[in-house]
Amino acid sequence: MLEKDGKSDSWKKTLKFISNCPVCKTEYKPEAVKLLNNENNTQSHLGQDESRFVHFTCHNCKTNFMAMVMMISKGISTVGMITDLNFSDVERLYKMPPLTVDELIEARQFINSKNFKL
Repeated sequence: MLEKDGKSDSWKKTLKFISNCPVCKTEYKPEAVKLLNNENNTQSHLGQDESRFVHFTCHNCKTNFMAMVMMISKGISTVGMITDLNFSDVERLYKMPPLTVDELIEARQFINSKNFKL
């Protein structure tokens, strides 16, 4: 975890840890890094912690990678994953309302039903 320096763009420092494609190890080009719109940033009840979603597309192997960069009181941390979603998919889904508990229960019941086939 990186120490927080109080600057609004300090999250960028953590990008050095996720600056290479996890599949082919090629360094990302600057234009491959896209930040999701800031209007949906989350903040803690203290108003100091926040998180941002970053999307990368590798120019070499075309793998998409998505990460959440979290700025917390003790520093900066990231969580990331390889995805098949391109940036426009992520942007569209990011703007959707969260799933409700009822929707999750309904989905689980459907997956466990006889009607579910892959």
